Amino acid sequence: MVKDKSPTIMVVGAHHDDNELVAGTLALHKKAGWKVVSVVMTDGMYVADKAAKEHIAIREKESVKAAELLGVECVFLHLEEGNIQVDRETCLSLTREIRTYAPRIVITHPSHDYHVDHMNTSRCTLEAVHSSKNPCIKIELPAVPIPKLYYCDAWFVPFRADEYVDISEFIDLKLDMLRCHESQLEQVSGENLIEQARIQSRNRGIEAGVTYAEVFRLVPNLGSVRLTPLLGGYVATTKPADR
Repeated sequence: MVKDKSPTIMVVGAHHDDNELVAGTLALHKKAGWKVVSVVMTDGMYVADKAAKEHIAIREKESVKAAELLGVECVFLHLEEGNIQVDRETCLSLTREIRTYAPRIVITHPSHDYHVDHMNTSRCTLEAVHSSKNPCIKIELPAVPIPKLYYCDAWFVPFRADEYVDISEFIDLKLDMLRCHESQLEQVSGENLIEQARIQSRNRGIEAGVTYAEVFRLVPNLGSVRLTPLLGGYVATTKPADR
């Protein structure tokens, strides 16, 4: 177990450039004193739709370079890209990382996404989050409290958000972190990765009434949902009309 007493936020992404898509939110937490951990599931063998072992070192170097801009700790699980399986071995690998870092918050892909690696990462993360506290899961690390789990925004498919984070202060840092993934910059549906990320962040910002934003959805868990008064608190403060 880590001895650092700072609260930890962990992001679990299928591919090396996925976690930088929530870099604004990570930067906000880092500024507030949180430890940030980035977990990458796959080995990164694919570049420009070609698989080669030499790509692994390239993509890992890109992730480390991006992480250094924010002071993020990287974990690489080196699973086969394009073939993440929702099985006991994969889920236990993630459970070990959650028990190691004991994060308060975990962010991962939504369960409905355009990429099978994303969807399987989402399912494995959900199972690992719940296994982190389960004493019946016997591994070398003790159980830890269940972190809050959030799904992050998706590309190319609809995503229903219930939380918006103003990242206007950190948009340049986010885009700089994405630029570190040089092997991937022209691989997003014919669009430049940087411009695609900026447009999405701007659109979410417009929805929230800020310049740039990232969006998330809390994954329900018993006792962890947010309690708020109806109508944003106005019910409790509105005086009854004169009769």
